[in-house]
Amino acid sequence: MIKNVIFDVGKVLVSFEPDEYMQSLGLNEEAIEAINGAMFKNKNWDLMDQGLLGHKEALEKFIAGAPAYEMEIRQIYETMGKTLELYPFAMEWLQGLKEQGYNLYILSNYSEQMMKQTKDKLKFLSLVDGAVFSYECKLMKPSAKMYEHLCQKYRLNCSECIFVDDRLENVEGAQRSGILAMQFENYEHGRQKLAEMLQY
Repeated sequence: MIKNVIFDVGKVLVSFEPDEYMQSLGLNEEAIEAINGAMFKNKNWDLMDQGLLGHKEALEKFIAGAPAYEMEIRQIYETMGKTLELYPFAMEWLQGLKEQGYNLYILSNYSEQMMKQTKDKLKFLSLVDGAVFSYECKLMKPSAKMYEHLCQKYRLNCSECIFVDDRLENVEGAQRSGILAMQFENYEHGRQKLAEMLQY
Protein backbone atom coordinates (compact mmCIF):
# COMPACT_ATOMS: atom_id res chain seq x y z
CA MET A 1 0.00 0.00 0.00
CA ILE A 2 1.40 3.39 -1.01
CA LYS A 3 1.58 5.90 1.83
CA ASN A 4 4.22 8.31 0.56
CA VAL A 5 4.51 10.30 -2.67
CA ILE A 6 7.99 11.63 -3.47
CA PHE A 7 8.38 14.43 -6.03
CA ASP A 8 11.29 15.74 -8.02
CA VAL A 9 11.25 19.54 -8.38
CA GLY A 10 12.58 20.69 -11.78
CA LYS A 11 10.18 20.15 -14.69
CA VAL A 12 7.71 18.42 -12.37
CA LEU A 13 6.63 21.11 -9.90
CA VAL A 14 8.52 24.04 -11.42
CA SER A 15 9.67 24.99 -14.90
CA PHE A 16 13.36 25.16 -15.73
CA GLU A 17 14.02 27.05 -18.95
CA PRO A 18 17.56 28.43 -19.19
CA ASP A 19 17.30 28.98 -22.96
CA GLU A 20 14.18 31.12 -22.62
CA TYR A 21 15.81 33.20 -19.90
CA MET A 22 18.94 33.74 -21.98
CA GLN A 23 16.81 34.72 -24.96
CA SER A 24 15.04 37.29 -22.76
CA LEU A 25 18.46 38.81 -22.09
CA GLY A 26 18.93 39.30 -25.83
CA LEU A 27 21.53 36.58 -26.33
CA ASN A 28 21.78 34.99 -29.77
CA GLU A 29 21.89 31.27 -30.53
CA GLU A 30 25.68 31.17 -30.64
CA ALA A 31 25.96 32.73 -27.19
CA ILE A 32 23.27 30.47 -25.74
CA GLU A 33 24.98 27.37 -27.09
CA ALA A 34 28.34 28.45 -25.67
CA ILE A 35 26.92 29.29 -22.25
CA ASN A 36 24.95 26.05 -22.12
CA GLY A 37 28.13 24.13 -22.88
CA ALA A 38 30.04 25.96 -20.18
CA MET A 39 27.30 26.08 -17.57
CA PHE A 40 23.85 24.48 -17.70
CA LYS A 41 24.89 21.40 -19.69
CA ASN A 42 28.33 21.05 -18.15
CA LYS A 43 29.44 18.44 -15.60
CA ASN A 44 30.33 21.32 -13.28
CA TRP A 45 26.62 22.16 -13.05
CA ASP A 46 26.06 18.67 -11.60
CA LEU A 47 28.98 19.12 -9.22
CA MET A 48 27.42 22.38 -8.04
CA ASP A 49 24.08 20.60 -7.56
CA GLN A 50 25.90 17.97 -5.52
CA GLY A 51 27.41 20.61 -3.27
CA LEU A 52 30.94 19.74 -4.38
CA LEU A 53 31.67 23.17 -5.87
CA GLY A 54 31.47 26.32 -3.78
CA HIS A 55 29.92 29.57 -4.94
CA LYS A 56 33.11 31.20 -6.28
CA GLU A 57 34.64 27.99 -7.60
CA ALA A 58 31.54 27.13 -9.63
CA LEU A 59 31.45 30.58 -11.19
CA GLU A 60 35.13 30.42 -12.06
CA LYS A 61 34.71 27.05 -13.78
CA PHE A 62 31.67 28.26 -15.75
CA ILE A 63 33.62 31.29 -16.98
CA ALA A 64 36.62 29.12 -17.87
CA GLY A 65 34.34 27.10 -20.12
CA ALA A 66 33.42 30.14 -22.23
CA PRO A 67 35.69 33.07 -21.33
CA ALA A 68 34.40 35.17 -24.23
CA TYR A 69 31.07 35.34 -22.40
CA GLU A 70 32.37 36.12 -18.91
CA MET A 71 30.11 39.14 -18.42
CA GLU A 72 27.01 37.23 -19.51
CA ILE A 73 27.87 34.18 -17.38
CA ARG A 74 28.37 36.37 -14.31
CA GLN A 75 24.97 37.98 -14.86
CA ILE A 76 23.21 34.65 -15.44
CA TYR A 77 24.88 33.02 -12.47
CA GLU A 78 23.70 35.77 -10.14
CA THR A 79 20.16 35.64 -11.55
CA MET A 80 19.78 31.91 -12.35
CA GLY A 81 16.63 31.79 -10.24
CA LYS A 82 14.84 33.51 -13.11
CA THR A 83 15.14 30.28 -15.14
CA LEU A 84 12.56 28.73 -12.82
CA GLU A 85 8.87 29.36 -12.09
CA LEU A 86 6.33 27.45 -10.00
CA TYR A 87 3.89 25.55 -12.20
CA PRO A 88 0.29 26.77 -11.75
CA PHE A 89 -0.95 23.26 -10.90
CA ALA A 90 1.72 22.38 -8.31
CA MET A 91 0.05 23.59 -5.13
CA GLU A 92 -3.38 22.22 -6.01
CA TRP A 93 -1.92 18.81 -6.96
CA LEU A 94 0.02 18.40 -3.74
CA GLN A 95 -2.78 19.80 -1.61
CA GLY A 96 -5.16 17.25 -3.13
CA LEU A 97 -2.81 14.37 -2.35
CA LYS A 98 -2.35 15.69 1.18
CA GLU A 99 -6.12 15.76 1.67
CA GLN A 100 -6.28 12.14 0.53
CA GLY A 101 -3.95 11.24 3.39
CA TYR A 102 -0.66 10.77 1.58
CA ASN A 103 2.64 11.91 3.06
CA LEU A 104 4.60 14.10 0.65
CA TYR A 105 8.36 14.36 0.17
CA ILE A 106 10.80 16.14 -2.14
CA LEU A 107 13.91 14.51 -3.63
CA SER A 108 15.78 16.82 -5.97
CA ASN A 109 19.16 17.50 -7.55
CA TYR A 110 19.38 21.17 -6.57
CA SER A 111 22.23 23.57 -5.83
CA GLU A 112 22.59 25.88 -2.85
CA GLN A 113 22.96 28.84 -5.18
CA MET A 114 19.68 28.00 -6.90
CA MET A 115 17.96 27.46 -3.56
CA LYS A 116 19.03 30.91 -2.33
CA GLN A 117 17.50 32.49 -5.43
CA THR A 118 14.29 30.45 -5.66
CA LYS A 119 13.21 29.43 -2.16
CA ASP A 120 10.38 31.96 -2.22
CA LYS A 121 9.06 30.28 -5.39
CA LEU A 122 9.05 26.77 -3.88
CA LYS A 123 5.77 27.37 -2.08
CA PHE A 124 4.99 23.63 -2.03
CA LEU A 125 7.66 23.17 0.66
CA SER A 126 5.03 24.30 3.17
CA LEU A 127 2.93 21.23 2.26
CA VAL A 128 5.56 18.49 2.35
CA ASP A 129 6.56 16.25 5.24
CA GLY A 130 10.23 16.29 4.33
CA ALA A 131 12.73 17.19 1.63
CA VAL A 132 16.19 16.10 0.53
CA PHE A 133 18.23 18.30 -1.81
CA SER A 134 21.45 17.08 -3.39
CA TYR A 135 23.59 20.02 -2.25
CA GLU A 136 22.78 19.20 1.39
CA CYS A 137 23.54 15.47 1.33
CA LYS A 138 26.31 15.58 -1.31
CA LEU A 139 24.52 12.86 -3.28
CA MET A 140 22.85 12.87 -6.71
CA LYS A 141 20.07 10.97 -8.41
CA PRO A 142 20.12 8.39 -9.90
CA SER A 143 22.57 7.06 -7.27
CA ALA A 144 20.84 4.51 -5.03
CA LYS A 145 22.37 6.28 -2.03
CA MET A 146 20.22 9.35 -2.72
CA TYR A 147 16.95 7.41 -2.47
CA GLU A 148 18.20 5.43 0.52
CA HIS A 149 19.17 8.65 2.28
CA LEU A 150 15.63 10.02 1.96
CA CYS A 151 14.06 6.79 3.22
CA GLN A 152 16.47 6.51 6.14
CA LYS A 153 16.13 10.15 7.12
CA TYR A 154 12.33 9.99 7.29
CA ARG A 155 12.05 6.28 8.19
CA LEU A 156 10.14 5.39 5.06
CA ASN A 157 9.51 1.87 3.79
CA CYS A 158 10.55 1.82 0.11
CA SER A 159 7.64 -0.47 -0.78
CA GLU A 160 5.22 2.18 0.53
CA CYS A 161 6.62 4.96 -1.67
CA ILE A 162 6.06 6.19 -5.21
CA PHE A 163 8.46 8.61 -6.90
CA VAL A 164 7.66 11.13 -9.67
CA ASP A 165 10.49 12.48 -11.86
CA ASP A 166 10.77 13.82 -15.42
CA ARG A 167 14.03 11.97 -16.17
CA LEU A 168 13.92 8.27 -17.00
CA GLU A 169 17.31 7.54 -15.43
CA ASN A 170 16.05 8.90 -12.10
CA VAL A 171 12.87 6.85 -12.34
CA GLU A 172 14.94 3.75 -12.98
CA GLY A 173 17.23 4.65 -10.09
CA ALA A 174 14.25 4.73 -7.74
CA GLN A 175 12.99 1.42 -9.09
CA ARG A 176 16.36 -0.20 -8.44
CA SER A 177 16.02 0.97 -4.85
CA GLY A 178 12.67 -0.79 -4.50
CA ILE A 179 10.55 2.34 -4.93
CA LEU A 180 7.59 2.38 -7.32
CA ALA A 181 8.23 5.21 -9.79
CA MET A 182 6.76 6.98 -12.80
CA GLN A 183 8.09 9.38 -15.40
CA PHE A 184 6.40 12.79 -15.51
CA GLU A 185 5.63 14.18 -18.97
CA ASN A 186 2.94 16.78 -18.34
CA TYR A 187 0.38 17.53 -15.65
CA GLU A 188 -2.70 15.91 -17.17
CA HIS A 189 -0.86 12.70 -17.99
CA GLY A 190 1.05 12.76 -14.70
CA ARG A 191 -1.98 13.37 -12.51
CA GLN A 192 -3.92 10.56 -14.16
CA LYS A 193 -1.02 8.11 -14.14
CA LEU A 194 -0.22 8.82 -10.49
CA ALA A 195 -3.87 8.36 -9.51
CA GLU A 196 -3.91 5.00 -11.26
CA MET A 197 -0.65 3.86 -9.66
CA LEU A 198 -1.86 4.86 -6.20
CA GLN A 199 -4.61 2.26 -6.58
CA TYR A 200 -2.06 -0.59 -6.78
